[in-house]
Amino acid sequence: MDILKAGGVLMYVILFFGVLGLYAILERFFYFMLRERNNYSKLPSEVKLLLNKGEVKEAIVFFNTNKSSTSNVLKEILVYGYKENKESLSSLEEKGKEKAIEQIKHLERNMWLISMVAHTSPLIGLLGTVTGMIKAFQSISIHGTGDAGILALGISEALYTTAGGLMVAIPCMIIYNYFNKKIDLIISDIEKTCTELLNSFRD
Repeated sequence: MDILKAGGVLMYVILFFGVLGLYAILERFFYFMLRERNNYSKLPSEVKLLLNKGEVKEAIVFFNTNKSSTSNVLKEILVYGYKENKESLSSLEEKGKEKAIEQIKHLERNMWLISMVAHTSPLIGLLGTVTGMIKAFQSISIHGTGDAGILALGISEALYTTAGGLMVAIPCMIIYNYFNKKIDLIISDIEKTCTELLNSFRD
């Protein structure tokens, strides 16, 4: 509380952005941990065996046990082909793309919030630096340079807001890039497994 008071009003703004960033990070962390933990990087051998036997329904049931993005896209292709009796590879491919776009929206949810916090917090800190230095120079113009305590208040406010903004922004930026890389890998897995599935139909 002492640090918040010393940093002025903008420290509370930085704290608010920090809470927003923490919420978004925790939400994404639990999503990836619970939903994308068992993501497929290639078509499971069990599914290949079932499809070779023509047991499409059993393959759909297999994918139902996994809620990952890749599993959802593969399952959607099989369900579309099975229920709608669509055997055209182009129609199955289009259905896969449609489902993949839907999954990407889930993967990228709240990522904009982490990015906003990471980019905005340092600017708020910089604004606090400017306002703090303005106060410091105002105190010099009013009281002169004799009262170091009044001068120090403005300077400390400037430094606190700068440090606060960076302390919020740096972790958010690191975690944002980590999540982005994870999303890229999942999208790559979706593309690889869908291509493998369609190629198995083609063969």
